[in-house]
Amino acid sequence: MKLSKNLMKLLASDIEPKISIIMPIYQQTQQVEVNLITYKNLLKEVKKELNQYPRREWIKAVEQLESLILDRKLWNETKTALLIFANNEAIEICEVEHQVAAKSHVGSTFLIQDLLLPEEQIHRADFLIDLSRDRIRIYDVSSLKRVKLEGLHTHFSNYYDDFDVKSKINFRSVGKATFYHGHNAKSEQQEKEQSIYYRYLDRKLKNLHLKYGYEFLITGLPTALDNFLKLYTHRKYVSGIIHDSIANLSHSELKERISKYYAFERIAKIESIKQKISSAHKGNQLLNDLNIIEFALNNRDVQSLISFNDGKSYSIAHNKLLIKSLLNKINCRVIYTPNFNRYSSMNAILY
Repeated sequence: MKLSKNLMKLLASDIEPKISIIMPIYQQTQQVEVNLITYKNLLKEVKKELNQYPRREWIKAVEQLESLILDRKLWNETKTALLIFANNEAIEICEVEHQVAAKSHVGSTFLIQDLLLPEEQIHRADFLIDLSRDRIRIYDVSSLKRVKLEGLHTHFSNYYDDFDVKSKINFRSVGKATFYHGHNAKSEQQEKEQSIYYRYLDRKLKNLHLKYGYEFLITGLPTALDNFLKLYTHRKYVSGIIHDSIANLSHSELKERISKYYAFERIAKIESIKQKISSAHKGNQLLNDLNIIEFALNNRDVQSLISFNDGKSYSIAHNKLLIKSLLNKINCRVIYTPNFNRYSSMNAILY
């Protein structure tokens, strides 16, 4: 997850009390009221904790938090969970992709560890392209709804008017039937059409990447996918490849397939982080004591910071160090490892 400038500014703020509200979101329509009830209960707990502070130090924050109750879009269209951070200066709302336990906190720091998990750091594609010989289907990766992209022909037949006017073969369609005539065999012409259409797709996807920064997760029928990837595997617009056809998957099955793909990416990321910790330990470049880590952070000696915990606990000391790392532009990650304590809860890898 890319943290916004406004969020970074809020994290750097010295104004207290700092309020964190963390809660799961149920996306089914009939459960929207459950989301609101959860939020109202957490807000009630926040108000109780705020009583220990002068009213002038938190009244603006509470007013902004109360206004969210009326934001129906927030409770209807959010992803898996919400993280809300506020003080009397500003409020920031973050949507995350993983499950969280409902929790609120008022104090001298924000609880940010749910922003720093590997699944939130994995770069996700903007769109999924399901590829066949002469057409594509495009899905928004976030919603998995079918979409159209600006100026992109999704069928070869739509592109036909612009393609290869010097072809030695032509075809015309009547209803669902296609009639071929010319000097080439039908199979040869189909291969030619595929090559032309894929060349067109490559050009358009490259332009969309350059213009908007779009990245694409590519999948499709095995033969079509192989033919496309032989030519265009290493394009910058290719965010990843799913080597299965999704043509007959329901919406829920497609959602599960995408989740599995990114779950595998997450596991690979975690294993990479663990390898770095092991190498740092062998090279005497690893710190675990929180006070020494803080000193090293202040001295700019830390290359990266990794916190391990069970996913339910929120150490104030850990969160302060994580925020300090973010503000110092030091790479930091949090890994939830229930029932696993091989690694220290906080690990700083030195330069």
